[in-house]
Amino acid sequence: MKKAILLAALASTGYVQAETKWSGNGVLGFSATSGNSDTESLNAGLALKRESDKWVSDITLDLLRASTDDIDTAERYTLNTKTGYKFDDNDYIYYGTRYDQDKFSGFDYTITTGIGWGHKFYDDEKDRLITELGVGYKTEAIDVDRTENNGAVLLGKLDYMHHFTDTFKVEDVLVIEAGDDNTFIQNDLGFSFAVSDAFAVKLAHQIRHNTDAPAGFRSTDTLISANLVYDFFK
Repeated sequence: MKKAILLAALASTGYVQAETKWSGNGVLGFSATSGNSDTESLNAGLALKRESDKWVSDITLDLLRASTDDIDTAERYTLNTKTGYKFDDNDYIYYGTRYDQDKFSGFDYTITTGIGWGHKFYDDEKDRLITELGVGYKTEAIDVDRTENNGAVLLGKLDYMHHFTDTFKVEDVLVIEAGDDNTFIQNDLGFSFAVSDAFAVKLAHQIRHNTDAPAGFRSTDTLISANLVYDFFK
C-alpha cells in the first residue's frame, strides 16, 4: 500500500502540458570533526518544479544523516510531490503526498495524501507569497510496536520569499498537518547569499514539532545548517 501511494504520487507529476517552464535547485551541507570525538553530518535536498498555462507540478527530496563516534544520531528521508490544475494565474487545485521516514522520531514512517486549494498572492523572481489549504488522510506508523494511527487531517501551507537585494533573499515555508491523534508542524527559514548566477550560500533553521510524539521521544526537533545551493535552469 505504501509503495503504491508513492508510485502514484510520482506518476502524477507527469501530467503537465508541453511548453513548460522549469525551475529547481540542489542543496548540500556537510560537516565533520575529529579528535576527542568524531562527528559527521550530511544534509541534502533536491527540488524541481515545472509549470505550464494549466498545470504546475513539483517534487522535493530531502535527507539528513548524522553520527557521533560511529553511532548514528540522525537519519531522515522526506519526499514531497504535488500536481496542481490552474484555473488562472493565481488559483489552482492540487493533489499532493508527503512521505517521511525519520529513524529518531518515534515514527517508523508517516504518509499524508491530500487535495486542496492554492492561491498565489504574488510569485515572481523578487517576491513570492503562496498559501494552500486542504484536507487529507494520514498514516503514522509507531516505531516501537508497529501500530498505526490513521485519520483525516487538515492541511495548510505558507510559502514566502523576498529578495532584499540582488544577492540576498529570505525564504520561509510553514507546513501544518492537523489531526485528532497528532498535529505536525514544520517551519523552514532560510537566508541565502548569492555568490554567482548559479551558486548561493544558505543559512537555514528548521523546526519540526509533533503535538503528540510517541512515549520517550521529544516533541520538537531543530536543525541549523549552512549549505551550498545550486540553481538549475539558469
